[in-house]
Amino acid sequence: MAGDIEIIRMKVSDLRMLHIICCEAYSQNFHHHWEEGGLENYLHKVFGIDILEKELADEKFQYYVAFKNKEPVAFMKLNLFSNIPGLDINKGTELDKIYVLPMFKGMKIGKQLLELAFNIARNTKKEMLWLAVIDTNLEAISFYQKAGFKFHSKTVVGYPKFKKELEGMWRMYFEVNT
Repeated sequence: MAGDIEIIRMKVSDLRMLHIICCEAYSQNFHHHWEEGGLENYLHKVFGIDILEKELADEKFQYYVAFKNKEPVAFMKLNLFSNIPGLDINKGTELDKIYVLPMFKGMKIGKQLLELAFNIARNTKKEMLWLAVIDTNLEAISFYQKAGFKFHSKTVVGYPKFKKELEGMWRMYFEVNT
């Protein structure tokens, strides 16, 4: 049931817990996308304590964690000043990351996080909320399409040791009604 989910914006004091849920949620969903040693390197470069601490102190980034029964079960990262390449960064917000622990999927937690992202984009007067999703992740693409996102362009993951056959990505966007 989605009603017992609490979503909280993270602060620097939440650093350790944020690090754990980021690494767990990403690893449990995408460990099979990496060649040996790649996942560990990615986790360090993207969710390392020093990286998260720096981003939590920067108003450009916002992290949110969803809790069920006071346990972290999902997280979302927003980049408030980012847009699809070639467009004005001040007019877009990037839904940089949104991951739910596999055992909590189907509880509408991702939908609640996405609704929060829409509201933040509206409240900050952005014209676009955008994201990049692996093009073989049909479940995620369907989720975003149902929410109103549209295909914009293709790109690639660009991290070493990410399996070549899985590195294709779609950029998708949602026009925010301000």
